[in-house]
Amino acid sequence: MSAEWELSDDVPNEDILVIEVTPPWKMYYDGTSHKEGAGAGLVFVTSEGELLPYCFTLTQNCSNNVPEYQALILGLEITVDAKQLPLKVYGDSQLVVSQLLGLYEVKKPELLPYHNSAKD
Repeated sequence: MSAEWELSDDVPNEDILVIEVTPPWKMYYDGTSHKEGAGAGLVFVTSEGELLPYCFTLTQNCSNNVPEYQALILGLEITVDAKQLPLKVYGDSQLVVSQLLGLYEVKKPELLPYHNSAKD
């Protein structure tokens, strides 16, 4: 401690500000597609460690990257609606994650609307 500093027991304002910082929620998402249809799955881990799983059946036949994006978008919409930001997001699709981080370019036009929606 600097010799110039002096400790004082006097508190200039009796009101004490306390800020409680809770850990952010985590969201794990995944999507899949096969000839029978497509699906999306989400698992949220709350700041208290509670697990909240969701699964969705998608009504269209599509490439495997579309359900990945749709799972991500559904999870982000749920999070925003529940006002649970900040959020840590985890996905296993290298393509989707890299596109969102700007490391990969979105080359397929059918993915562009999903990419833009996820970025918004």
